[in-house]
Amino acid sequence: MAMGRAMNRIVFALTLTLALMVGAILSYMGVVGYYLSLELKVPEKPAISISSFKVSADNPTFFNITVLNPTFSPGEAVISGINVLVSEGNVYKVISTEPPIPSGGYRLKVGASETFKCFWAWANYTGQSISIVVFVKDGSGAVFTATLPLVAVEIGDLEFDPGKGESFNISIRSGEKSAVSVDLEGIRVIVDGSVYDVESEPPLPINLNPGDSLNLTCKWNWAAYQGGSITVIVRTRQGYIGRIESVIPTYVAFNVSRVTFDPNNTSCFNFTVSMSSFHESLNALNVTEVTIMLKDGSILKPSKTVPELPYVLKASSATTFTCEWGWASYAGEEVTITINTSQGYSLSFQHVIPHLPRGKGEDTVLSPYIFFRDLSRANKASSGFLSAVMYEPTTATLAPALRISAIV
Repeated sequence: MAMGRAMNRIVFALTLTLALMVGAILSYMGVVGYYLSLELKVPEKPAISISSFKVSADNPTFFNITVLNPTFSPGEAVISGINVLVSEGNVYKVISTEPPIPSGGYRLKVGASETFKCFWAWANYTGQSISIVVFVKDGSGAVFTATLPLVAVEIGDLEFDPGKGESFNISIRSGEKSAVSVDLEGIRVIVDGSVYDVESEPPLPINLNPGDSLNLTCKWNWAAYQGGSITVIVRTRQGYIGRIESVIPTYVAFNVSRVTFDPNNTSCFNFTVSMSSFHESLNALNVTEVTIMLKDGSILKPSKTVPELPYVLKASSATTFTCEWGWASYAGEEVTITINTSQGYSLSFQHVIPHLPRGKGEDTVLSPYIFFRDLSRANKASSGFLSAVMYEPTTATLAPALRISAIV
């Protein structure tokens, strides 16, 4: 009885072991058969792959990719180009590589690989995901997706001191999660479509480690652009940038009235200026200079100004300035008059100097029509008195008037 039970157990164990072996063999055959079926599906055209992607946060002007033409490829692959697809959907063509890709394509033999140094500045996409696409002529290309290193140059709010119109303050910080330190090398201001490279205090370059910050004073006259939009760009030696857009506040407004050039007194002119302040700390401006710019760009200064400069121009008040400057020679010309202040604010306005009545001024100015086209008639009208005329161009802008210098 005991013998029979022992035999039954042995038979059961053998049967179970045999069933497990058969199941394992069948499972193995199924898996191997699947992979064998894949191996039998040899590509009809060259099919490449990107086996590696390398990038250096210290130099965001390029990246490296290794392209492989696998051994099961039916022939050599002809690489025709490399593109980069960024997260916002834009596609950029890599123009330059090492080794270069000729117009006929770069040939990659079966089983061979090649590492391409792709010159494409990716600093504007730091921390973002990009896709590299490699194209193959008459074959299957490859796509590789990677995330670029994060290097952040952060800019705080711009500070405009109402009493210092010739400079503004800015705070700059290197992000705590930045992959590398950065070297600040320049600050650029964009306003009204113009670009200005500005100096700072302390001067650049300055190195910033991840998490570090500093404050800079930028030496640029923002008071001339009150109420306008401003963009400030911080550049680094590595190629990363920080950018901020803001609006320059309006602290001061000028009003000019009663601009007077009196033909009876060509030795001076007058104008009245009033100033309004929109900031409680700015209740007066220190007027330091008055200039006159001619149409050819020449800048002149009055020999004397009353009241004498420098002059404190108080808010909500009006002051009339008398500027001594002989303007008879510039009658008819539009000039630009500018008032400058020590705080950096300035006022410019245009005014056309009036023509002088006949007989006013130092010399008599006659129309050139008389001399060039009707000289004979003028001689006849003089009844022999005007026998010869010596003339020279005037410095006035009455086009193109002549000044009588002698009658003989």
